[in-house]
Amino acid sequence: MTMVYVQNKDGKPLMPTTRYCYVRLLLKEKKARVVCTTPFTIQLNYDTPDVTQDLILGIDPGRTNIGVAVVKEDGQCVFSAHLETRNKEVPLLMKKRAAFRRNHRTLDRRRKRQRRAKAAGTTIAEGSVERLLPGYSTPIVCHHIRNKEARFNNRSRPAGWLTPTANHLLQTHINLIAKIAKVLPITKVVVELNRFAFMAMDNPNIRRWEYQQGPLCGLGSVEDAVYAQQDGHCLFCKKPIDHYHHVVPRHKGGSETLANRCGLCERHHALVHKDKAWAEKLVTRKGGMNKKYHALSVLNQIIPFLMEYLCEETPYDVYATDGKSTKGFRIAKNVPKEHYTDAYCVACSILDADTTVSTPVEPFKLKQFRRHDRQSCHQQRVDRKYYLDGKQVATNRHKAIEQKSNSLEEFRETYGDAAVSQLTVKPHPPQYKDMTRIMPGAVMNFCGAVGILLGSDGFHNGKPDYYKSTKEEKVRMRRCALLAQNAGMVFIPA
Repeated sequence: MTMVYVQNKDGKPLMPTTRYCYVRLLLKEKKARVVCTTPFTIQLNYDTPDVTQDLILGIDPGRTNIGVAVVKEDGQCVFSAHLETRNKEVPLLMKKRAAFRRNHRTLDRRRKRQRRAKAAGTTIAEGSVERLLPGYSTPIVCHHIRNKEARFNNRSRPAGWLTPTANHLLQTHINLIAKIAKVLPITKVVVELNRFAFMAMDNPNIRRWEYQQGPLCGLGSVEDAVYAQQDGHCLFCKKPIDHYHHVVPRHKGGSETLANRCGLCERHHALVHKDKAWAEKLVTRKGGMNKKYHALSVLNQIIPFLMEYLCEETPYDVYATDGKSTKGFRIAKNVPKEHYTDAYCVACSILDADTTVSTPVEPFKLKQFRRHDRQSCHQQRVDRKYYLDGKQVATNRHKAIEQKSNSLEEFRETYGDAAVSQLTVKPHPPQYKDMTRIMPGAVMNFCGAVGILLGSDGFHNGKPDYYKSTKEEKVRMRRCALLAQNAGMVFIPA
């Protein structure tokens, strides 16, 4: 049964209702207004007493999928949802950010001159001085170079520090609870707690003293461990292992650990060395073996912090259960296995044993989107182009990586400053200055139907020709209208 969620005049959530006729009457008489269509929420325009019942929020934590459900004390489900997170994107985005920062440091001209000065022994202890360096016709100013430790050695991590991936997942759970609390008066929260022992998951009959024995225990070398891990077969096929390959080569900082070694046959060993696509495939395949329990490991990190936040920063009564109890309850009550049904069983775990349990209706679907896109800013940074009499003669001030055309620096050396003064520059405003741009996750009107923007296609004159919705529909841009900007966690309309 579909619920209509209600807020009072001040925006505080009240109990949901199924009195559709009364809701229509309130809207018709202007005594209420529609706040949100998914989930359908109204706000009253008159004063009402804030009389509510106890509502229990059950949470089934996860890395990629999070299930939530809200039930009454009689077992009736009034809300259920399934959130698809973007936690898997975070490590990839962190790598791209590191690459951008590395390029920035590498391409910095001043720091290049400082390194040349240091190598030539022409720096001084204080201030700056002009020095004639190799490769320069005139003296240049060499600034003082401070010899200090690398950044990764002088950075301190405060107590409770989490990796960016874990911190993002923790904030996702917190934001999801806050989003539900805006439409329902939650009083109790039940979280499924699981501390995963990975060695016990591989070997259920493991003994206590065997936890101290790692993957190399009893093996003579890393090659023996690789052989045992892959059952003596190539990583890509069933042929015997001929070569023990380093995923990251030794000259690029690769280690001799089990995570960086794999066994390959003669054919695939040659393909990995010759074909870039096969090398990337190798990294993906080996990375999957190394991250066998990566999702569970992240949950092990964030669960204590989530419980601490709920106990100290929220007014709710907090309870905890475990996966074994949830599974037993689900089997006993004959509830199907889904993320939102698991959350429903988690919420019902603190109710009386004789409580009537019914399977929740179809849940709301939520999807997490990026609220900003710095990557697109870098992608939209086109080359600076210089023109002379309408003809392009130079690109960029300094030559970029893999640039084949002449730069402004090379043009100046060839034709002199007088020719440079006659050049015109084509403007290229970066995308981040466009404050009206529409990000994926925005609520749009697609030719009369409300949907969520997934992306765009067919760019022409800097503007997209089509908008794509989450329903895999493509609509002309001129037939779409923006209803609401991206809010991070977005309810996907049915």
